[in-house]
Amino acid sequence: MTRILSGLLLVALMATAPDQARAQLGFAAGLNYESVSDINTSGLQGTYDSAAGYHVGLFLDFGAGPVGLRLGAFYRDLGEFEVSLAGLKSTVDVTSLDFPIDLRFAVIPTPMVRPYLMAGPVFSIPRSDDEAYDESLEDVSVAGNIGIGLEISVGGMTLLPEFRYTVGVTPFVKDRFTLGGRTFVAEKNDQRSNTAMLRVGIRF
Repeated sequence: MTRILSGLLLVALMATAPDQARAQLGFAAGLNYESVSDINTSGLQGTYDSAAGYHVGLFLDFGAGPVGLRLGAFYRDLGEFEVSLAGLKSTVDVTSLDFPIDLRFAVIPTPMVRPYLMAGPVFSIPRSDDEAYDESLEDVSVAGNIGIGLEISVGGMTLLPEFRYTVGVTPFVKDRFTLGGRTFVAEKNDQRSNTAMLRVGIRF
């Protein structure tokens, strides 16, 4: 996976090299809907209720040709999760710092509206407002992002409405974690977060 992502990043850098000086700054914000996989510990199964939240951040676009590169930094509120495990119930609020690296591919561009596809990795640093639960979160988790967007020229700015779907590649919860004062050891650490996002960006 690391080799594949490194190769994609290298291709993007090569494709956008002539346009590096044309890097453009942008701001984006939107809503996200989180779906978290179940917990399996010592023959017991726990569940997460899905949650809705928001995200906001900055990005840099490189390249003006058919292939571009976008680097971003976003604050994401995953929302409040109702966690139920072995009879214990807890409500936790989870946030993360996200660092997406997107490859953008132009699709049938027109003078005013330019559709594009995007794909790439997202590196996240999850955190929680619950001290005990925060200790159970991984330092860094990795996801894969795919999406579709539009570049709409308005005056001297560009609007970027997008739909994204992010699939967890690595778990964001450790093998050993604590809920409600009890410690659990995961039999299969397969707890990942999948996220649907609606986002609107402005590029200057």
